[in-house]
Amino acid sequence: MPLSDLHIGAEFDEKKFIGYRDWIMERDNAYTVINGDVLDMVTKGSIGNQADATMRPSEQRKYAVKLLKPLADAGKILAYLDGNHEYRAAKDTDEFVGETICELLGISDVYDRNGVVLFLNVGHDRKKGIKNRITYSVFMLHGWAGGKKYGGLANALESMAASVVADVYIISHSHKKIAFSRRVMLPDTRTKSLRWKKQLFFSSGSFLDWAGYAVQKGYNPATMGSPRLRLSGLTHDAHCSI
Repeated sequence: MPLSDLHIGAEFDEKKFIGYRDWIMERDNAYTVINGDVLDMVTKGSIGNQADATMRPSEQRKYAVKLLKPLADAGKILAYLDGNHEYRAAKDTDEFVGETICELLGISDVYDRNGVVLFLNVGHDRKKGIKNRITYSVFMLHGWAGGKKYGGLANALESMAASVVADVYIISHSHKKIAFSRRVMLPDTRTKSLRWKKQLFFSSGSFLDWAGYAVQKGYNPATMGSPRLRLSGLTHDAHCSI
């Protein structure tokens, strides 16, 4: 379950986020990736209005560490990306705040400021007698599509496949939840044959309530929360529930 666009320091829906966090914590086989814009980080040079801020940037960082610590301590965070809001601090101060958060959480090895490719092994469990070991590839970026319509988001998602061939693609940034799949034909040089490959594309949601900049610019209220990606350990198959 990807978690992104919390925007701590703006109209962050803490109650909804904790509900999702606890859902992950309560399940042995549930994990998360953090896909950017955890902090709002309004600065003098950014688009947002400093008058809308509910916390100072340093307070936002401390609170993010507090909220994410249970997930980090349980080994539930598989990857951590910065978003464009964290890049505001990097532009002004040369600090990548996501990197600092991961250092404080003791998970520096899962951090990347640009993009992440994950290889997830699913299904092998000696205690349950399951011998399958299915590997999925996941390509995740924070994203850049900021339009009001879903078409632009779908185009941005599908364009990710032009740079990395993966099973699953995850994007954020737009505060919209969307999912679709496609099939492509891949040549197998080992067997000298062609095989089908299913690719799943989806966008995570947000935990930012409808207020401030979104209201001023005429954006629709976001459907808050996040989709859930399910990876089968029996057959090579990925599904997304919105």
